[in-house]
Amino acid sequence: MSLKEKKLFLLDMDGTIYLSDTLFDGTLDLLAYIKRIGGRAIFLTNNSSRGTDKYIERMKGFGIDAGPGDFVTSTDATIRYLKEKYDPQTRYYVCGTASLKAQLSEAGLTLSESAEEGAEVVLLGYDTELTYQKLEDCCILLNRGADYVATHPDLVCPVWYGSAPDCGSIIQVLEIATGRQPLVIGKPKPAMVELAMEKTGFGPEQTVVIGDRLYTDIACGAGAGVDTIFVLSGEGVMSDIEKFGIQPTYIYQGIRDVLSDLEKE
Repeated sequence: MSLKEKKLFLLDMDGTIYLSDTLFDGTLDLLAYIKRIGGRAIFLTNNSSRGTDKYIERMKGFGIDAGPGDFVTSTDATIRYLKEKYDPQTRYYVCGTASLKAQLSEAGLTLSESAEEGAEVVLLGYDTELTYQKLEDCCILLNRGADYVATHPDLVCPVWYGSAPDCGSIIQVLEIATGRQPLVIGKPKPAMVELAMEKTGFGPEQTVVIGDRLYTDIACGAGAGVDTIFVLSGEGVMSDIEKFGIQPTYIYQGIRDVLSDLEKE
């Protein structure tokens, strides 16, 4: 199917439709276009530092009316994986924010607050409340042989001053310290795209992923067998195509250019 025939638009957020507190030109118009053609926009994010409620609030500040059903996060995909993989009595040590821990607890998972309490699984998220004690607890448990899962592999998070260390950076720190690498759940794995299609009822041919990172957003779409749009408004640059060996279906400077093509006769 051509781009104009797409109905399900899976939109990355940071670096794709906004950067920090700046909404990119064309975002509101693209969302209006999707609604007009009877399509659906779902926001995908690997950022596991905050819950959907915070994204709803953030979108409202941009003038975007969104509800809980309009998001699929790496936390959603991780919770589904953990529930399918592990016994209900499994204990998890979470190197993540209070928000991530609250989402996991609400989903019925049992959390340990320290290495002393023990845990069968270490779960690493994007921790904007990171402390050295958390890193040490992770090392203790990983060296004891605990299973190791990460919500996503993003190296940095785009911010107004450039970038900040994300989950992938801490993965590297812990690998240096312990020699361990996690099982990664979020993008670039296809789970989030598959979950979005399952929620909305659209098939792969009707779906397109739009994102600014080749190694997460575009790789995720490709892995799920859907078309992808690489926008150059965030972290990614053209040389990344050769660097990562990933070829997007379409390439645009930003959301406004995507919309311009969609609206062409």
